[in-house]
Amino acid sequence: GNHVHVYSARDEAVARQRGEIQWLKRLQTAIKENKFELLAQPIVAVTPLLFDGGPAMEVLLRLRDDQSPDGIPPSEFVRAAERYRLMVDIDRWVVQTALTALGRGGIRLPESASLAINLSGQTLADPSFLEFVVECLDTTGVAPQCLCFEVTENAVMTNIEQTQRFIGVLHGLGATFALDNFGRGLSSFGNLKTLGIDYLKIDGSFIRNLQDDAVNQAMVSSMVKLARSLNFKVIAGQVEDSAALNAARRIGVDFLQGYELARPQPLARVVMRAAS
Repeated sequence: GNHVHVYSARDEAVARQRGEIQWLKRLQTAIKENKFELLAQPIVAVTPLLFDGGPAMEVLLRLRDDQSPDGIPPSEFVRAAERYRLMVDIDRWVVQTALTALGRGGIRLPESASLAINLSGQTLADPSFLEFVVECLDTTGVAPQCLCFEVTENAVMTNIEQTQRFIGVLHGLGATFALDNFGRGLSSFGNLKTLGIDYLKIDGSFIRNLQDDAVNQAMVSSMVKLARSLNFKVIAGQVEDSAALNAARRIGVDFLQGYELARPQPLARVVMRAAS
């Protein structure tokens, strides 16, 4: 018709910034008024009879919202949180809440198992965060062996020296570490040898459609071989159907996580179960 619409990248940037400013106010309120909550999703050993330790559950963050019964996931607000330097405060809340629940029996893990907690690159770059975690361990009485911190390759590379110190100290105390979203970058194999990494968690984009995608099968097989050469164990994330589950098992991963096994639930309702 007679209507003309003019696109401007600047208008889009301004609109996005306005949206992030709204998130800034909302996140500040959530931190102050304790409006976050933790869900948990089991991580299942492929051969539970041979289980000799490892992550058995991952805590997942949600922002409580009256319009969203399941809460708002971090993917909706993490960009704004990073822009306004709020991720350290949010990660501190997660760690404090998770360790308090562990210390009081609100989270129960199988013997020798650990709880997986995600950390952002912004948090890993904060030199005071290590002291905070150690203090939380002391005050809650939780053993470091009960924790498995998940960090992304990106987060590690953001501040490699600070990350090495953080991982080195906590690894020395008994905590374990998983490299999350592995395969998305595939750019720093050399660093894997120098970090105290125990698990590779394969990016979900490789696990979805694994049964039918020959390229994904080749990639996952290569990652498993790499992990074996470095003495790491492998977690397949986002296992959403039985076909992907069976394919991941055949390729030789050690742990499985995803909707096919169990959906995230509030901590009080999580029931640990083994893969059948």
